[in-house]
Amino acid sequence: MERDVAGPSGPACAARKEACPGRQFMNTTITDVRIAVHRSEQPFLPDKPGSGTFGVLTIATDGGVEGHTFFSGAGSVPDHAARVLAENVRGQLIGLDALDTGIVWQRLWRQERTLGSVVIGAVDVALWDIVGKVAGLPVHRMLGTAKTSLPVYISSWVHERPEDYAEEALHYRELGFTGYKLHPPVQGRTMYGRDVPVEADLAAYRAVREAVGPDMALMADSPFVYSFEEALRVGRLLEDLEYTWFEDPLPPDDIAGYERLRRHLRIPLLATEMTPGGPYNYAQWVTHQATDYLRGDVFFKGGITALTKIARTAEVFRLGFELHDGFNAIGNVAGAHVAFSAPNAGWFEVLTVQPTGVYGLDNFSYGLTEPMRIENGALHAPTGPGLGQPIDWERINAGIVATY
Repeated sequence: MERDVAGPSGPACAARKEACPGRQFMNTTITDVRIAVHRSEQPFLPDKPGSGTFGVLTIATDGGVEGHTFFSGAGSVPDHAARVLAENVRGQLIGLDALDTGIVWQRLWRQERTLGSVVIGAVDVALWDIVGKVAGLPVHRMLGTAKTSLPVYISSWVHERPEDYAEEALHYRELGFTGYKLHPPVQGRTMYGRDVPVEADLAAYRAVREAVGPDMALMADSPFVYSFEEALRVGRLLEDLEYTWFEDPLPPDDIAGYERLRRHLRIPLLATEMTPGGPYNYAQWVTHQATDYLRGDVFFKGGITALTKIARTAEVFRLGFELHDGFNAIGNVAGAHVAFSAPNAGWFEVLTVQPTGVYGLDNFSYGLTEPMRIENGALHAPTGPGLGQPIDWERINAGIVATY
């Protein structure tokens, strides 16, 4: 479909990241959907070789503008998502208008049980990349920019000793970061089947607060591993240590448990990270007053369109909105655009999945020519059109292990 858009040179000016003066007609009909799987030289999880595999999606239009994304997500297999895109989605997209993001999203979401949210999210992110490029604007401008920077907190991986967490928090504090979140030792119960006592977590929470002092914001994220009694015990300690929030202490479907826990604790609870059902699952969490924030990412929840619905739901009920790690570099970029359009967004999570004692943010920008700008502990909004962070195609193409 032809659209009256800015630009004397159409997609060429957008590719140069320049504003596009003048008017011309550009065809935004989808003509091709290219799908591949990339295996990075560095694993996403330090103890799981091959965990750095992710999908690469390109949607092309008649006018020459292309939208790109990487895709991966908790519990998803990129090869499976790639096959679903190739066999079930590609044919549906050809001939549609790439600018009709809402129409496409609704059409695909009706098939969520068979397609999965990662597939829907990938298509949606790539389409929003096209929308921004056609307009010559970053995606957050299209959504309605509410802020241009966000404080960053460093999100740990799982360590064994309290001092490992304390040393890591001190390292990143020296680099200017003002927040740190622990994934405590008890997470080993679900990851490795270990019988880790809750006392290991209590020691880690104390050690980090003692090391960094009162001025650094600290958060606790114990993904769904505590019993109610353990959560109550941990929550009361976190209150004494003045942690900012207590994240996912109970199973993701235990709304009654979160309601009960919230009645007994003062520390804000942060749930909804892994709830199924995309944006439509959140109403019950709000009406039951079971969480103090709503949370999500673009792949597990179904894209920029879905995550924006979640952020707006939180806003109108005067709840905070917190962004979850995006599983890959483009996932983080896409989620950041939503957060920059959300006046109730508080922090930006940078997950440091590194072996104990190794520090660095390599996974944060893997596959991009340059990372999003972080200065003085704050993430700054992208300024280029579309997602605004160019892909390092030489690196990505060198690691392609399958095409569909």
